[in-house]
Amino acid sequence: MPTIDLHLHAYPAVRVDGQAVPLALKRGLAALAVLAELRRKVARVQLAALLWPDAAADIGRARLRRVLHECNQALPADLVAGDADALWLNDGIALDSDVARIRRIVRRLFAQPDEVPSRAAVEALLQPDAHQLLEGFEFGSDAFDDWLAQRRSEQHRLVARGLQRLGEQWLDSGQPVLAAEAAQRLVAIDALADAGHGLLMRAHAQRGDLAAMDSAYLAFAQVLRSELGVRPSPAYEALYEQARRPLLQGALATSALPLRFADSDDGAVAYLELGSGPRTLVVLFGLWSHVEVAWEEPAIRGVLQRLAQHARVVLMDRRGVGLSERLARDPSLSAGVNDVEAVRRAVGGGPLWLFGNAAGSMIAIEYAALHPTAVEGLVLYAASARGAWAPDYPWALTREQIDRWTERLRSGWGSATSLQEFAPSQADDPVARDWWARLLRQSMSRNSMPALLRELARMDVRHRLPQLRAPTLILQRVGDRVTREGAARHLAEHIAGARLKLLPGEDHNLWAGDVDAVIDEVERFMHSR
Repeated sequence: MPTIDLHLHAYPAVRVDGQAVPLALKRGLAALAVLAELRRKVARVQLAALLWPDAAADIGRARLRRVLHECNQALPADLVAGDADALWLNDGIALDSDVARIRRIVRRLFAQPDEVPSRAAVEALLQPDAHQLLEGFEFGSDAFDDWLAQRRSEQHRLVARGLQRLGEQWLDSGQPVLAAEAAQRLVAIDALADAGHGLLMRAHAQRGDLAAMDSAYLAFAQVLRSELGVRPSPAYEALYEQARRPLLQGALATSALPLRFADSDDGAVAYLELGSGPRTLVVLFGLWSHVEVAWEEPAIRGVLQRLAQHARVVLMDRRGVGLSERLARDPSLSAGVNDVEAVRRAVGGGPLWLFGNAAGSMIAIEYAALHPTAVEGLVLYAASARGAWAPDYPWALTREQIDRWTERLRSGWGSATSLQEFAPSQADDPVARDWWARLLRQSMSRNSMPALLRELARMDVRHRLPQLRAPTLILQRVGDRVTREGAARHLAEHIAGARLKLLPGEDHNLWAGDVDAVIDEVERFMHSR
């Protein structure tokens, strides 16, 4: 007798002894799928009603007889058997299906918890279509579609349980890389469920990869926020804190905050350094900067650690803000250039890549124009060439608007002022609001803030743009509420050979929204040079 194999994950197909058998009858394939799924006698009237729900009972039965006769004629043996009332699959024929094999694998995982599954079983369960049933198959029967929806839901839940069990077994046996693979399949099956994301976090934690664990948490939080407008569940938050705490303590105990100080002409410049790649990338944040507070934010730490996989990364506080000298007499553009030069000498004196963000971008532009041989490349994110509005520069705040903003910051000092503009996706997140308020407080004092904003308003590097010779990437989120798209286009038009990449999103802060999309572009650009 032949061996018949039904492929039911996607559009149904029949193989006999390994060879495909063409069967063009959609309802014939549907009838075979129903009988194979149920593996019992099915009343003729029930099957006919699934396939032709709008037909009279006698017409449906007649159509069913004809379709099944043609199916049996197309196959080398009578696969479908029956009597006057019911139909079933011929017990004398060896028949199996890909969907049935997946179910057996999952059931064995639970029935034999101490047994190590075979590699073939694992690979089958990890296949992208393992949870699917007749994906993309339809022929206009609402009754069949309803039956199929229920069976698909059962297949989905079973495979999800199997992947969860497989991942748990791998974690218990100290194989976090394999557990992460199972977790990623779970996330692909249901991006809104805790199970896959929680398993992925635990796998990263077992590997000791704090950045990857934080990234997994933030990705899930972002999906929930954008899709459902909610935060992760309390149980998931507790799992995150439980997994993160020992890693964070261990990281801090092993100098996870590699803080350094460079001597400048007018005080010390604070910076942290990580990574050891062939290039040095100096990151200059915008108006608000404090390297220690920044390091405590998982998204920022994740950005820095990801960049540090390919380069030595330096995040610095210019004088007047953060951990750098607060008594700076000159919090100006030229002072920022001197601070970058002090850090460059402190880290070895070689050429740099500069990653300028917002106000930091003007310092990066000024430095690159004045020290062209010291700069290998420029990345400008949410950047502008001038700090205040001018008749020929309409993309910045007017002096009056800056004054009103200054007063708003002073009156609300100590709170999460302006987060709605800087990171609208995080504006309703209490954790993000608390951290943002702390960053503002630690970046500068209430009394020094007006002087720094006045200096920002005086910054203008438009005359430097034609002087730039380093390869330049300009990144801008099109809905940014702080830096307008026109400012990015102005830079691209006036820097020779600059590449402009517009990204979706409203967040001004680099570490909010789709962070990976930004860093993907940075890595792609740096690797191409």
